[in-house]
Amino acid sequence: MFYEFTHRHTPCIVDENEESVILSRETKATTVIGKEFVYNGLFSPDSLVERGSLVRTEDFFLVQTLRNTVDRDKYCSLIKTNVTVEVRRYTQEYDDHDNPKGKPDFLPVETGVVGFAQHVSAQLKQEDPGLLPTTSLVLLLQTTTDVKEPSDPELLQPDRIVIAGKKYQVDVVDRIKYPNLLYIQVCEDRR
Repeated sequence: MFYEFTHRHTPCIVDENEESVILSRETKATTVIGKEFVYNGLFSPDSLVERGSLVRTEDFFLVQTLRNTVDRDKYCSLIKTNVTVEVRRYTQEYDDHDNPKGKPDFLPVETGVVGFAQHVSAQLKQEDPGLLPTTSLVLLLQTTTDVKEPSDPELLQPDRIVIAGKKYQVDVVDRIKYPNLLYIQVCEDRR
């Protein structure tokens, strides 16, 4: 079916590989998020797309789901990214003799990471009972992003995520909800 609609092919980059996709909106959407950010993507049987891939057209998309059609095409649910984040880690710098230099501070670990952020609403709390009471945003990022679980013994304090200059503390990093994507709960960072 993918090859029958060549007039609808949109050039794209899938994880740094040039490909084509047929994009369409999710037609059953009833929320603003569903109408604005959720897309369907149809890729060729030879495509390298997989769950968690980053697809770039004029916009950036994260692949949430993938299934093969009867024609072996790859049918995906995509979510359009809406944020660029910076991940910071609380770190103490040391000199050549292992003496601390200055005070510990949040230093950038990764910058320019695209993802999807959603404000936590009462409706979202009903749909996702696993949300913490303090969670103000949920994020979807690729698993290649260096964000550590707050319980990681290497951390002095939980990681910080900065979105448009606003600081958030990482409370939960869920690697199971979406295969090959990180589902991260953050709260406002007052440290």
